[in-house]
Amino acid sequence: MLPDSRYKEPDTRRRFIDDALRRVQALPGVTAAGVTDTIPLGNRASASAILAEGYKAQPGESFLAPAEVRVSNGYFEAMGVKLVAGRFFTDRDTATSTRVIIVDDRLARRFWPNQDPIGRRMYKPDDDGKDLTAVTDKTVFFTVVGVVAEMKLRNLTDGDNLVGAYFFPLTQEPQNDLTFVLKAAADPGTLSGALRREVAAVDSQLPVFEMQPMSYWTDRSLAKRRSPALLSIAFGFVALFLSAIGIYGVLAYLVTQRTKEIGIRMALGADRRDVVRLVTGESLRLAAMGVMAGLLGAAAGARVLATLLFEVQPTDAATYASAAGFLVLVALAASAVPAWRATRVAPVSALRAE
Repeated sequence: MLPDSRYKEPDTRRRFIDDALRRVQALPGVTAAGVTDTIPLGNRASASAILAEGYKAQPGESFLAPAEVRVSNGYFEAMGVKLVAGRFFTDRDTATSTRVIIVDDRLARRFWPNQDPIGRRMYKPDDDGKDLTAVTDKTVFFTVVGVVAEMKLRNLTDGDNLVGAYFFPLTQEPQNDLTFVLKAAADPGTLSGALRREVAAVDSQLPVFEMQPMSYWTDRSLAKRRSPALLSIAFGFVALFLSAIGIYGVLAYLVTQRTKEIGIRMALGADRRDVVRLVTGESLRLAAMGVMAGLLGAAAGARVLATLLFEVQPTDAATYASAAGFLVLVALAASAVPAWRATRVAPVSALRAE
């Protein structure tokens, strides 16, 4: 945090950002570095309404309030953000140059569906006027120079209710609250001391704190969901285990009840493998109907777990296939094992069985 007492003027903030960033980018092992006022997943993301020039809102449509972020040159490269169209911020984006903006692909689709947003202009609503969409002589326009892939700024499970984000260059809107973002070829933990020294070389009175890898912010974002997710997984395994026991017990009992039938078939000359195939086939048909009903029920209730998942779809095919395959194997074993045993019993003994 740059203190207002020494960094009240925008030019003083710009000089600090330029000097500190140049030193940090030159550190051994650093492949990319940038500065931002909003670290992803750091709970600092703020939202602010913005409009596209010429955009016609639908009746009753409210203003879009995407996340508003300010970044320096090198920020997107350090974060590994994909450039969808246009360019990133460069040295040409200065305090005296044309005001520019970068939007993410979600916001671009909202304002310019099936159109090229590069070169379009955006502006913020005038809070002082009666018509907030009106363009006046005080309106400041921002030219879109790039579109980047959507980032998770608030948390890893942002839903479709969010409307995206837009980014201003720090050279044009320098801030006091700053976070350095580094991409390093070596262990980031080894750079903490060097980072402190380089910042101190620019301003020895500024503290550098909370130096964490992105995995820390990722884990923190998922912390509130991890406990209920683990509990759901545990309940799922218990349910799967109980289902397996129930399927095995019921099917094994049903096959055992057919011992006399199997004895008759064997006495009439039926092949042992044919008998086992017959019994297991009938059991598998029953199991398949049960699995299909279960899959339909699971798909219907999947939305309940959607908020607990990250990078896993509520209808994840691999998970469904694994659970269904396991239960089918249990059904196969439950019918094949007792059927095979029944075929090994002498036909006379099988016929006498109650």
